[in-house]
Amino acid sequence: MDSGNKFMVLASVVVVALVLQVVLIIADRHDSPGKAAVEFSKAYFKQNECMAYRLCSEVIADEEIDVVDDYINRVADEARANGFKPSWMRMALSHTEVEVEMLDENTAEVHLTSSRMRSVNSVFGLVSKIFLLGETYHVDETLTVVKETDGWKICGQPYSLVEG
Repeated sequence: MDSGNKFMVLASVVVVALVLQVVLIIADRHDSPGKAAVEFSKAYFKQNECMAYRLCSEVIADEEIDVVDDYINRVADEARANGFKPSWMRMALSHTEVEVEMLDENTAEVHLTSSRMRSVNSVFGLVSKIFLLGETYHVDETLTVVKETDGWKICGQPYSLVEG
């Protein structure tokens, strides 16, 4: 009788865990200004071309200039000028905090504070954290986020993406 009771407790814990997992997956799919700002910032500092997905149509409207490729090329040129490979300029964000201020229902300002650390590859990042190697840089930026038909997008001049 005691083993049947243990089985019921274990089965109920597994069912509750599965239901909770489904709820958390559904909640994570919800798009928000803060999520857009964090996803864009991570892609920006990793120099990942997928940052273009989070840019508003106003920023990427110029068909003559691809702002994302232009930015990645500028960073690669800077790395080469300093004697490094372009991958040396990649950074990973950690300890990210966001404060969202809704200006209206389709516009928000997101104040993002974070730390960034060099992340040439995953092993480099792990080793530098374990042995406290490398410098940590502070990120403090306010991003303008607008709601477009396919979600929240970053507008204005985020970081140094668009060369002034």
